[in-house]
Amino acid sequence: MRVFLTGGTGLLGTHLAEELRRSGHEVVALHRREADTLFLQEQECELVEGDVRDDPGTLVPLMDGCTHVVHSAALVYAGGAWPKIRAVNVDGTRNVLSASSMAGIGHAVHVSSVAVYGSVDGPVSEDSPIDSDIAASDLYARSKREAEDVARGIEAARGLPVSIVRPCAVYGERDRLMIPGLRKILRVPVVPLPGGGVNTIPAVYAGNVAVAIRLVLEAGEGGATYDIGMDHPLTQRELLGYLSEGLGKRASFVRVPAALVMGGRWSWRRSAFRHLGRSTFRCPVLRGWSSTTTPINRTAFVRCWVGTLHSDIARRSGGQAAGAAITTEADDV
Repeated sequence: MRVFLTGGTGLLGTHLAEELRRSGHEVVALHRREADTLFLQEQECELVEGDVRDDPGTLVPLMDGCTHVVHSAALVYAGGAWPKIRAVNVDGTRNVLSASSMAGIGHAVHVSSVAVYGSVDGPVSEDSPIDSDIAASDLYARSKREAEDVARGIEAARGLPVSIVRPCAVYGERDRLMIPGLRKILRVPVVPLPGGGVNTIPAVYAGNVAVAIRLVLEAGEGGATYDIGMDHPLTQRELLGYLSEGLGKRASFVRVPAALVMGGRWSWRRSAFRHLGRSTFRCPVLRGWSSTTTPINRTAFVRCWVGTLHSDIARRSGGQAAGAAITTEADDV
C-alpha cells in the first residue's frame, strides 16, 4: 500500500506512520509548513506540504500514486470558536475525502472518536445510535459527528469506500495535549479521587490503535465502523499514580464521594474520558487485534510520562508497550 496520511505529526499519526513503515507500506505524509516532521523523516516517510483546509483540487496532486488514505488530522479539544473547529474537522474531512475520490483512491479510513456518542450511560458499540444530546460547549464532539456524516455522504455519492474508526482516549509517546492538564492536577498536596479512583478508564495505547487502523486498511472494506478502546484495564488511580511517579513526585490520594467532584475542577467529565466506549469488532479481520497487544509495561509507562522513553524502547517492545499521556486522536492539521 501507498498511504496518504493526514495528521501525521500528531500523537496517533506518528504511531501510525511508524506502524505502516514497519509493515512495509509507503507513507506520504501531509504536513503544514511549520510542523515538526523529524519523526516522520526518521521513518522515511515522503513529506508533502499542505493543509486539510486546502481545496480538493490542491490536494489531489499530492496523492499521486497513493492507493489508500488515512484522514487523522483534527483539532482535538483545542478550544476556539465553532468556525475554526468546523473548518478543520468538518470541512477538512470533506476536502480530503473529496480529493481522495478525485484521485482514484481505493479505500479511505476516517479517524473519528467515541465522542460522537455524546452523553451515554453504560457500554456502547458500533451499533449504538449517535443521536444522543451533545453539550453546546462540546464543539469537538459536534464536529466529529458532523464529519462522520460528511464521510458517509461522500462514500454514498462518489463511491469511495470509507471505513470509520472511533478510538476512545488515546495515550502514548509524543502526546501534546493532556500532560499539562494532568500535571496541574498533581500539583496539589492531596488529589481527590471520585470513589477512590477504582473505575476503569476507557483509554487505549496509540500503538495499538495504529495496528487496528493498519488491519482496517489491509482489509480494504468500506462501509464499516470500528470502536477501538481499552486494550488494557487502567484505573484513574493507576493513571495518576504512574504519572506522579514519572514526575518524581509522591502523590497523596483521598477517596471522596463522586457527587462532590462531578461538577468541579476535578471532574473527569471535563476530559476525554467522559466519552465511554468499549471495543467491539464486526469485521473478522480485526478479531485478532487484541492478540497484538501486550500487558502494560509499568516501567515504560512511568518513563514515558516525562518524555524520556525514546522510539527505540517502544520498538524493542514491539510497539505495543504502554505509553504516555491522554488524548483522543491526532492533534495536527
